[in-house]
Amino acid sequence: MGTGIGRTVKRGAACWLAAAGVAHVLVTHALVAQAQPAKVTTLSGVVTNPDGVAIARAELLIVNSELKVMSNDSGVYEFFAVPVGRIRLIARRIGFEPEEARVTLNEGMHKQVDFELTGVPELLDSVMVREAGGNGRMADFWARRMLGVGAFITRAEIERRRPQHPSDLLRTVVGVKVTMGDAGLDKPTITMGRNTLLSRSGRQSGTSLANDCKVSYYVDGSYVPPGTFHMDDMSALLLEAVEIYRGPAETPVRLRQRDTACGVIVIWTREPPQKQSKRPPAFG
Repeated sequence: MGTGIGRTVKRGAACWLAAAGVAHVLVTHALVAQAQPAKVTTLSGVVTNPDGVAIARAELLIVNSELKVMSNDSGVYEFFAVPVGRIRLIARRIGFEPEEARVTLNEGMHKQVDFELTGVPELLDSVMVREAGGNGRMADFWARRMLGVGAFITRAEIERRRPQHPSDLLRTVVGVKVTMGDAGLDKPTITMGRNTLLSRSGRQSGTSLANDCKVSYYVDGSYVPPGTFHMDDMSALLLEAVEIYRGPAETPVRLRQRDTACGVIVIWTREPPQKQSKRPPAFG
């Protein structure tokens, strides 16, 4: 009798210990799961134009959500904590056709989605130029600046930066490379868009090809063929404004020529101060 009771007690104790062990394992797994951070899903990419030039300040948004970011000066954007599943991602910027991508995201995934935006046809005739200084001979400058396609340098920026040479203004423009000549004596070589990638490849053939592709100029609305003029031929003190178009995708239709594929620089010179009339005032 005593032996049977003892066996029953032992079996009961064993069952209790087993149940306690299972409970301990379950609690431990729950605590570990709570301690582990949730897997974050991210989404990033680069926004460029068809010439490979980065597009800054492009807006990227996920449809049916409040998630929205802007691309930086290098055209890079990034989303954190993106919802999992099937999403629609839109990239857009003034002056470009919007693009859409459909992406499926899993938990903890990092997905890269790049966009190539194409410039919209130029519609300058329908643009109302209302900015200060937007009328007169520089009306086209202000109208194109409002469209936002290309890079623009105003007189205010020129005065703030005080460049030694006009080409110094291009050193901070994304997608433009200014390379000094031998011993600093020759005028610098200016390359744009995909030509900057060739010149940075380090291969002699690529560098030669980039150097042979010369930018074209317009000065106060007049076309100057490539190879006949360099912006450093004039003093920086004479500059009123500069437009930079880094390839055919950015160049406005009215500025395109047969040899403008390597980029266009539009220079506006300062007008001489108006002379005051020496005529004596008229009296009654």
